[in-house]
Amino acid sequence: MGQNLEEDKAMPLRTVQRVNRQIAKPVYWQVKEAIKASIERGDLKPGEVLPGRLELCRMLGTNRPAVDRAIAELVKEGWLISIKGKGTFVAEALGQGKSKVLTCAVIWFLPEAPQLEDATCWGPLMRGVTQGAAEREIRLLFRYCPPEEVVKFVRTFQVDGLIVLAPYVENESVLLHLRQQGIPFVALAAAFEDDSLPCVDVDNFMGVRLALEHLWGLGHRQIAIVDLALKGSAPLQRWEAFQRLMGNAGLSIDPRWTLLMPTYPSGDVEITVGRLIRWLSEIPLPTAIFAATYDMALATLQALRRLEIAVPQEMSLISFDDPPTAAFLDPPLTAVRQPVEALGQRAVQKLYDALQRGVMPEGTELLPPELIVRASTAPPRAEGTKPSPITKGSASP
Repeated sequence: MGQNLEEDKAMPLRTVQRVNRQIAKPVYWQVKEAIKASIERGDLKPGEVLPGRLELCRMLGTNRPAVDRAIAELVKEGWLISIKGKGTFVAEALGQGKSKVLTCAVIWFLPEAPQLEDATCWGPLMRGVTQGAAEREIRLLFRYCPPEEVVKFVRTFQVDGLIVLAPYVENESVLLHLRQQGIPFVALAAAFEDDSLPCVDVDNFMGVRLALEHLWGLGHRQIAIVDLALKGSAPLQRWEAFQRLMGNAGLSIDPRWTLLMPTYPSGDVEITVGRLIRWLSEIPLPTAIFAATYDMALATLQALRRLEIAVPQEMSLISFDDPPTAAFLDPPLTAVRQPVEALGQRAVQKLYDALQRGVMPEGTELLPPELIVRASTAPPRAEGTKPSPITKGSASP
């Protein structure tokens, strides 16, 4: 019962390669290759029905989900034909020479992210992903997916692989679980302590170094940092790089020169700018500020303007991220430019290459940023001529 007559009549395979769980190749892929090999050897002939799913599980030494996924992919590739109520048959025209159309999903773990319309990062990032997918004829799905539902999502939608968009530091365990489950993925715009995880990101350490070396070259030694809360890997890595590089240069960091914003600046501009104004009014002013994101740079520029602190004459400002609008600010913003579209393209290439070889993607790749020097940075004012935060401007937004 539960198995149709055609499957009962299926001829057993003479030889079949059982699943080897000691190798890195996903279990479903091994099942798929074993069935293909049986077709190519002639053990399964055109028009012949496949053995039952439970029988395949027994023969291959695996479980039903792996067999189901392998058969679903072979149907998509043209090796097999599935007829409801009748069974799964070897196609009359074999699938040799056919190139598979892959289906991959771009997923994110937070319902409010990504802001795909935001040209600062997500827009160019998604252009890179979609362009890379189009060049390889990959079908894409875009989904918000809670971390605890990723495995279920993959099995439900039968996707070949995942691009996980900007996972938080706390999501590293989710990625490790995906790898253990044999689900191919690449984390995009993220990197973790475990650099064996398949990630593609900008080299944040190099970017911070470029920014600081530029400021040091101008003569700045008193440098503050404005960053987001250290939940994402990028804010955390940029903050850690800032602390490390300043320390390596023998420069002390006044604890008051570090401001971590709890929320993304675009959430409420007035709240963000107001907090920056209060911060700048309460601290001994540095000579330069490093903003770890472009939105933080915009908010800082607005706060400095309301306090009537001139940029760059009285305060230099440099940003990590360089969208096209940075060149049109007053003053035009000196910034670290990420190769955003290239990041998206490389993530697709990394996933595609692994899928074509039937292996799991491995290793973190960091793409180099570049420094774009404009008019928001200049040598610091002579000592003793910096404006006082108490008497300069107003502390209210």
